[in-house]
Amino acid sequence: MPNYNGFSTINANKPRTSNPTPGINGGPGTITQSINPGRKYKLTDEALVLRDFINALNIPQGQKVGQPEYGTRLWDFIFEPNTSDVQQELEDEIKRIAATDPRLQLGYCKIYPQENGILAEIQVAVNPFNQAQVLSLFFNSRTNTASIQS
Repeated sequence: MPNYNGFSTINANKPRTSNPTPGINGGPGTITQSINPGRKYKLTDEALVLRDFINALNIPQGQKVGQPEYGTRLWDFIFEPNTSDVQQELEDEIKRIAATDPRLQLGYCKIYPQENGILAEIQVAVNPFNQAQVLSLFFNSRTNTASIQS
C-alpha cells in the first residue's frame, strides 16, 4: 500500500512557467513587471488587523514552519501560580507580540486570573484609524485558544 509523504506528484511532469501573465490590478506580477503595491496586498481593515493579532497570540512559539521565533510564550504561563512576576511576564509577552505588528498601537494591558485560564484586557488602536478600543481576550487553558470575550 502506498504511503502519503506530504507532497503530491500530480502534474509533476508538466512544465511550469516562471513568467505568468499579469491579471487585473497587476495580477501576481512577473519577473519584468512588479506587483502594483497600491492595489494588491494592502490590508487596512481594522477587524482583519485584530484577527491577525489574535492569531499571533494563538500560535505557540516555535510552531510556525520556517519561523521558529514567531509566536508567543503565553501558553507556558497558563498553569503558573498567579504572582506579580508572572502577570508582568504575561504583559511583557503581549506587548512584544503587539510590537511585531506595525499596524497596532498598544495602550495598556491588564491581566486577570480566571478559573479556566487568563483574562487579558488590552487597549489597542489600529494605525490608519487610530480609534482605541478595549479587547477582552480570554486564554482558555482547556482548549489552548485565545478568543475575544463579549
